[in-house]
Amino acid sequence: MSCPKCQPSEAPAGGVATMTGREPTIALVGNPNVGKSTLFNRITGARQRAINAPGTTVQVATGHWRAVGARVLDLPGTYSLIATSPDEQVVTDTVSGAPGSVTDPDAGLGIDLILVILDGSSMTRSLYLLAQVAQTGRPAVAVVTMADVAEQNGEPVNVSALAKRLGIPVMAFDPRSGRDSAVLEQMIATALVTRPRVNGIAPDPNAPGYSADAAAEALANAGLPERGEREDLIGDAGCGCGCGCSDGSGRKSEGQTPGREESAGGAEAAADGRAAAVDERGSATGAGRPDGAESRAGGADGVASGASASASDGPDAASPVASDAGAAVTTVTAAESEMDRAALLFSWVDGVEASCREHPADPARLSRSDKIDRVLLNPVAGVLIFLGLLWALFHAAGEWAKPLQDHFEDFFASEEDGATSVANGITSLLDKAGIGGGWLQALLVKGLAAGLGVVASFFPLMFVIYIAFSILEDSGYMARAAFLGDRLMRRIGLDGRVILPLIMGFGCNLPSLAAARTLPSARQRLVTVLITPYTSCAARLTIYLMVARIFFAGNVGTIVFLMHLFSIIMVVSGAWVLKHFITKDEQSAPLMLVLPAYQVPRLLHMLKMTLRRSWAFVTGAGKIIVVMTIVVWIMGAIPMGAGGEGKKFADKELAMEDSLYGKTAQVLVPVFKPTGFGEWHMTGALMTGFVAKETVVSSIVTSYNLDPDKDAGDAQDDGSDLGKLPKLVTSSLKESAGEGREGLAAFAFMVFVLTYTPCLATVAEQTKLIGGKRATLAVGVQLAVAWALAVAVFQIGKIFV
Repeated sequence: MSCPKCQPSEAPAGGVATMTGREPTIALVGNPNVGKSTLFNRITGARQRAINAPGTTVQVATGHWRAVGARVLDLPGTYSLIATSPDEQVVTDTVSGAPGSVTDPDAGLGIDLILVILDGSSMTRSLYLLAQVAQTGRPAVAVVTMADVAEQNGEPVNVSALAKRLGIPVMAFDPRSGRDSAVLEQMIATALVTRPRVNGIAPDPNAPGYSADAAAEALANAGLPERGEREDLIGDAGCGCGCGCSDGSGRKSEGQTPGREESAGGAEAAADGRAAAVDERGSATGAGRPDGAESRAGGADGVASGASASASDGPDAASPVASDAGAAVTTVTAAESEMDRAALLFSWVDGVEASCREHPADPARLSRSDKIDRVLLNPVAGVLIFLGLLWALFHAAGEWAKPLQDHFEDFFASEEDGATSVANGITSLLDKAGIGGGWLQALLVKGLAAGLGVVASFFPLMFVIYIAFSILEDSGYMARAAFLGDRLMRRIGLDGRVILPLIMGFGCNLPSLAAARTLPSARQRLVTVLITPYTSCAARLTIYLMVARIFFAGNVGTIVFLMHLFSIIMVVSGAWVLKHFITKDEQSAPLMLVLPAYQVPRLLHMLKMTLRRSWAFVTGAGKIIVVMTIVVWIMGAIPMGAGGEGKKFADKELAMEDSLYGKTAQVLVPVFKPTGFGEWHMTGALMTGFVAKETVVSSIVTSYNLDPDKDAGDAQDDGSDLGKLPKLVTSSLKESAGEGREGLAAFAFMVFVLTYTPCLATVAEQTKLIGGKRATLAVGVQLAVAWALAVAVFQIGKIFV
């Protein structure tokens, strides 16, 4: 991978320290969908957290690589360091160590090594990003992923030839399997000492992400000539391994690969051609120079290149470029210089890729993924398959999770004699202490243990949902969903990039809003944040299942699917309405989407990611669920009104309707009378559901004074065994909606649950993203729309029922 002169025999024990004594920092950089985040999860395990890049809402994952002893940053996926979106700007600022960034040297931070992830099945884009990284002056190493896909496509990557041509350590690595992790750790630990740099590309002060300190170090290590003595952007430095060692004669060492001079010469020839083109347009250039290159003005640490300089004060500015004689001065636009730079880099990329591809790609050959896409991307069949997958996902969530949900909840909340549960354990301990049977026992058993049971019951449900999403992601199908939705999204003022955050919303609205931060258009981000609450999250699924099993027992799967279909209709309708109120601030760019090759998901990796996501959801929502369950119990234990006179706190004879909870819920009854479910048990559940939808079912069970274990069956799971609950709920809705219309009222209830505010956590995240005023207005609109739709469903339905 690197030359014997500079590579230590083994990595330093216990990690590597920087010159300042701080822990070294490694940044992961790569295109989207190349396995970068999978690699990050592999090397950091659970030792990671998400932070916001300063001054932005873009999240950067940071973790600790214990085997190497380094901090690792998982930067957002990008195709270029020329930023066109907030997440790309974060990558550029982080790589350059811009003031205020997460790698600001003035804050005692900084990047010690960049690990570039190269997609073996699409090397051109990856190598272009690597070339831009090289221009920053940062030390770099590379990992090739998707090598197996490239081999299946008949385009295997010769990693040894690639490493020799680049002059930096390179290895093939599959982050999903983790095979050869020890080799990767050795490579990184060594690179933190040798600090290799890509051979053939000199640091460019005008390149995006440029770091003057890193470039100065690169020049010092490589022994390059001073600025003004070296004019080519693409040239050679050091021994060929990128470490900066030299044989002392100024000649290329044995690590230099054949054909390098040809590559450099080709770059200079390309620069000559562009200079001539500028002359033909009437601009003065350095045509009198022997190599046809212009010398760059400004930047004491800079290295002259064959491309014109771009101004440092904006994309529309121009910078002076001096001729060889120093007499004539002209200006070259930034756009032209960026095109020059890109052309030189792509010329270099072509040479590198040609050297490492043993079998060049046949443009006429269809890969396995191309053949599958002929069906899955068909405008008709593709959409039907997508809807079918959604139906299968939610059907599986409703059916497969049930057995495990029973066991998980019983462990916490079961009060059956002889059952091993937290509730029985609490009862036994209090009895032994001589304080059993009182309000404290009721609080701990009916409040705390019951709340924990609800939280535990969500784990199997979320596991099924997230494992389904992991299959879709790891197989490469998620990107196809964005492609399929692009045409529809453009009709409502968005594009296919919005599809992925919205699909995530069907699991939970919070990660959906987080994903919306990376959309390049401010308008698209605003619209997506406003319509995301209409995506039906997994917490609502538990409500649908309970209600459907009571009122639509023979068509549970169909009813749940219809609710999610209605959710899609609401999202599309909301975006269409907003299209007429939010002015377009830019011309919609065409969707440029890279479709990753289809792969068979790796079981172990998929299980790890699913467990991590499920646990994060349960622990995040669990705090709210437990607190709200306790709050509902306390409100139900406080006597209120005439019916509560003479009753003590937590009196066993106190009816729920005569408690603080019941009286508060009854205040809302007149408002919901036109919806058909204007009944205090249901309105009270909606009240707690405003805080978290996960608490709706438990609130209904609690409001009927049911024993969650003996009387309510598994209502809080999937509702297949509801105990006494169906009779009580049916009786309540008959009273509020009328005989024979209780099913209609139940459907209107589900519509309201779908369309009103998801939870306070979502509102808080919306406030962060779009501001308090807009978030408050959005909540008001959601409540009004939900009420209007529920009224419309019930009142129109009454005509036919």
